[in-house]
Amino acid sequence: MIKYCTIFSIFILYLGQLSYGSEMEYFQQDVKYEIEVTLNDKDHSLSGFEKIEYTNNSYDTLDFIWFHLWPNAYKNDSTAFAKQQIRMNNMRFANSETKDRGYIDSLNFVVNGIKADVIQHPEWIDVTKIMLPNKLLPNQSVIIETPFYIKLPLVFSRLGHSGQHYEITQWYPKPAVYDHKGWHEMPYLNMGEFYSEFGIFDVKITLPADYRIMATGDLVNAANEIRWLDSLAIAGDSLHALSKKKLKRKLKQMSKDSEIQNDTDSLSVKLKTLHFRQSNVHDFAWFADKNWIVRKGKLFLSDSTKKITLWSFYLPKNAELWENSIEYLHDSGFWYSKFYGDYPYNHLTAVDGDLSAGGGMEYPNITVISSGGSQDLLELVIMHEVGHNWFYGIIGSHERDHTWMDEGLNDYSNIRYWQDKYKDTNERLVVFEPIQDKLGIAKSLQYSWFSYLQYASSAKSKNTQPLNLLLNSLITLKMKVH
Repeated sequence: MIKYCTIFSIFILYLGQLSYGSEMEYFQQDVKYEIEVTLNDKDHSLSGFEKIEYTNNSYDTLDFIWFHLWPNAYKNDSTAFAKQQIRMNNMRFANSETKDRGYIDSLNFVVNGIKADVIQHPEWIDVTKIMLPNKLLPNQSVIIETPFYIKLPLVFSRLGHSGQHYEITQWYPKPAVYDHKGWHEMPYLNMGEFYSEFGIFDVKITLPADYRIMATGDLVNAANEIRWLDSLAIAGDSLHALSKKKLKRKLKQMSKDSEIQNDTDSLSVKLKTLHFRQSNVHDFAWFADKNWIVRKGKLFLSDSTKKITLWSFYLPKNAELWENSIEYLHDSGFWYSKFYGDYPYNHLTAVDGDLSAGGGMEYPNITVISSGGSQDLLELVIMHEVGHNWFYGIIGSHERDHTWMDEGLNDYSNIRYWQDKYKDTNERLVVFEPIQDKLGIAKSLQYSWFSYLQYASSAKSKNTQPLNLLLNSLITLKMKVH
């Protein structure tokens, strides 16, 4: 069994004391986004307009604001992303054609109605400096506006498309974080995640009406869309009520139908505009596909009457694998809420995707999953990505500087989840049975040991870096595995 330390409150307490002490009070910049964007599924592009109200809650006067333009990471072979892919011996992007790459352009930054000068970062084309026409004093705000156009790449990492399947992440012009250490302008990387300002997102997405779409935030004034999704969810439930033989036959036909449908564009189809709104999040992502099977569920948190809506969207070819996905979402939200406090948003969603940056990727309210294999593996990935709503989603740690605060604490919590959920059912302590049965080894391997073996194998790598632990000189946190 695992002997747990009460680490959550300890690291928050010490982090606050070490980072700020008596020198200054904590501050956090505030960003309010209004974004309108239209998807063209013929040329795989986005055309949009962004309006940002940026409030300077720091003690400093700002002359400029760094912005991330991360779609430019897919523009050429000189970006930090492209170079990292080569270093990791992944040549898919390097060998790709220009037509399959992506970028962001047509930008025209205006600050409080005045055209702003823009200075390109000397190293990275996906980072730029917006010069403010007037100094931004503490406790003051500015309005920043710009149009933008994004040529979507194939899914080489997180942003992109696979045919008419769309994964729209790290896409809009985004201010870099300004904190007590200054600016955190940084390029997009495949291995190496994020640090973003919290704020309010008000996003309107226009796309062909036959797409199923889900995003960060709540749908606003969308009764017809919700009724349509509810009808699809009923159809999804009915589908899984079929016998295994009939289900396979039906899924095979649905997969063929989707291939025919994806051969044509949707420009002749009526468009719809959906409005999403969410506060107190650090990012906004959305996903769209015409062929997803839709499932719906609900989660009542253990110590409140608040109901969380659960959505699961997956392709027909993966229907048998995703059969219990609502259960996985429910249990992930339930156990993490029990461990670390109630899930604070209104929906919890997983979508079946074509992500190339690992088996899953988290965004506020929503996660994209690309993992195959067994249902155990799918539950593991959904559970892990949902967990990131707490680490780092709610905490908002700097993932590139302090990876242990998101991946480390989340992996620790994954062990808690698996053992608390399955403690009374011994056979479920045997994780990934299809793999174990096929190999004929590790028949009694528990999840905690699987997690430890993953760590131990990576720790032996010659490229392993020391843990960046700010509390190192004050406290040692230990976990013992028996």
